[in-house]
Amino acid sequence: MVFSELVGRGWVMVEPPLPEDGESTVARFNGEPIKSGFLLNRIEDSDDTIHMKYRSGKYDLEVKVDFDIGRGQVRVEEAPGYESE
Repeated sequence: MVFSELVGRGWVMVEPPLPEDGESTVARFNGEPIKSGFLLNRIEDSDDTIHMKYRSGKYDLEVKVDFDIGRGQVRVEEAPGYESE
């Protein structure tokens, strides 16, 4: 699972979704889709940058896209209230 690979690694560069990916796919990491889950917070939504925070299962997913430089990043953390495995 992509989230377990990314949890705790800080901001990680990702690729954009493929045209055939569903609407919930916000990025790809090592070719695997990253699905957004429920929107928790719209941190920034401007012409230059989008930064959103989602809850997907036991993980919090932050997605940041900088349109000026054409790069996307994600950060995954374990959501509060879940025990570590």
